[in-house]
Amino acid sequence: MNDEYYMRFALEEAKKALEEGNWPIGCVIELNGEIITRTHNGVYTTRNKLRHAEMQALEEVQLKLQDNRKKATLYTTYEPCPMCFGGIIVSRIKRVVCGIDLDNSGAMYLRENLPKLFKKENFEVEFTPGILAKECTEIFMRSHLAKELDRKGLLRKANL
Repeated sequence: MNDEYYMRFALEEAKKALEEGNWPIGCVIELNGEIITRTHNGVYTTRNKLRHAEMQALEEVQLKLQDNRKKATLYTTYEPCPMCFGGIIVSRIKRVVCGIDLDNSGAMYLRENLPKLFKKENFEVEFTPGILAKECTEIFMRSHLAKELDRKGLLRKANL
């Protein structure tokens, strides 16, 4: 199975978030070829700014991740924000695969700017962007929230 395979499950989760009125972002975590969690953004429906898809996924499988450090891959339809990036680092995710980052809110670039402790090998995380970007963009742009960002000129037109 390849990155596109797992990203399709994240896209299904993004559709659920869209239907619920949340940012259409979905996430799955894969470990040893098995999806161990599937989540989607729930910020608006829960009225909790911490209910990002990635944070929920990490929380749901935290014990399993502790027992399998640097073995899991996190797939998300949108590049993780700084909060989610922090969760990914301390959860010792091996690799992050994402679809898009249309508004430059993604924080995977922070890998190069981490404090000395977090630059050690056990905190390194690989990053693969652009997987199923067209499909991720299509779902994201169906959201009234994304349309508002676009109206305000906050989305990169090159990716639309």
